[in-house]
Amino acid sequence: MIRSLTIENYRGFRKFELHDLGRVNLIVGTNNAGKTSVLEAIHILESPGEIMPIWATQTRRGEDFQVSEAVRSVRHIDVCRLFHGHEITVGNQMQILKSGDRGDRGRKEFHASIIEPKIASKYAQVEIEPDDMSVDTELGPNAASLLLLWGNAATEDLIGFQIDLTRHGGLSANELRRIPTSGISDLLIRYVSAGSLSADTVINFFEDVVLTPFEDFVIEALRIIEPSIERIAPSGTERRKSSSNSMGEKGGLFVKCKGMDRIPIGSMGDGIWRILGLALSLAKSEGGILLIDEIDTGLHYSVMEDMWKLVTATAKKHNIQVFATTHSRDCVDSLAAVCRETVSDNSEVTIQRIEREKNRSVAYTEQEIIAAATHGTEVR
Repeated sequence: MIRSLTIENYRGFRKFELHDLGRVNLIVGTNNAGKTSVLEAIHILESPGEIMPIWATQTRRGEDFQVSEAVRSVRHIDVCRLFHGHEITVGNQMQILKSGDRGDRGRKEFHASIIEPKIASKYAQVEIEPDDMSVDTELGPNAASLLLLWGNAATEDLIGFQIDLTRHGGLSANELRRIPTSGISDLLIRYVSAGSLSADTVINFFEDVVLTPFEDFVIEALRIIEPSIERIAPSGTERRKSSSNSMGEKGGLFVKCKGMDRIPIGSMGDGIWRILGLALSLAKSEGGILLIDEIDTGLHYSVMEDMWKLVTATAKKHNIQVFATTHSRDCVDSLAAVCRETVSDNSEVTIQRIEREKNRSVAYTEQEIIAAATHGTEVR
């Protein structure tokens, strides 16, 4: 379990530390303080040898662009956006470090640096050179390489890869397809964005839990929003194909309520979809880490306490570490209400407040969360 996290030269952070982390951690702070960046940093750190978390975080933020070639247009991510100061210069670097429950054995690091293409790293297992067939990947006079490493620098137990950036200072989809999947991580890590899960992901997750104890768990979670729900089922192959053609669609599943015919799940509102995504993500994260951006999205304040009971109880039972963000006072107060029932000396729940002018989070234990809510103290 992550007990502390240090971020250097990543996005808006010159240097920042989260400390005294627990099993369930709610990250709060003003707009543009870096709450989502913390989730993304954890995702990258805990995905050794994988480029997809980096690609996903940049495309979610719109930090991508199209480059026209002779016969096609190729998508790129703008790598400079990952670095504090947004500069692609040789020598620029960032790192993300964690410490865990096992001392030095629980230490893990991620390093990214801009180096000259001709300098090869001894730690890079794979060196990806530009695709010679692509006009887009021609290198300009200021060409550079991106070196990505995961592991433990103190023991030189590092793995990673080195890839030449294009003349546009980006990483193209062409190179992405040529980077092999490492498959070395033994830790499940899932990211749930503020927009929740896609229809395809929801259906795939649901099919994995059907006829397992987690199927009943998912139905009980949906009853937080609608107590009359009895069953949930996929809507069939053809409907599934059409349901996921557009971004943001909520389809592919039917819900059976007491005394009613089947109802397309998209007809039941954003709250049902959000709770469904949270429940399925918890069911698919046993023994791992779950990252949830704006956890209260689509949820009325009256159900947030039950939502937190679902998250905290499941995290404890199935050994999941949860990191979530919010702007909502109702979300914080609801978490405090749950803490009153489960408070312990070894805090399982923390609130971590990020302040732009500080290089360390303000950490609240369960007792402090309760006290703040009782006295109306603002912790966000």
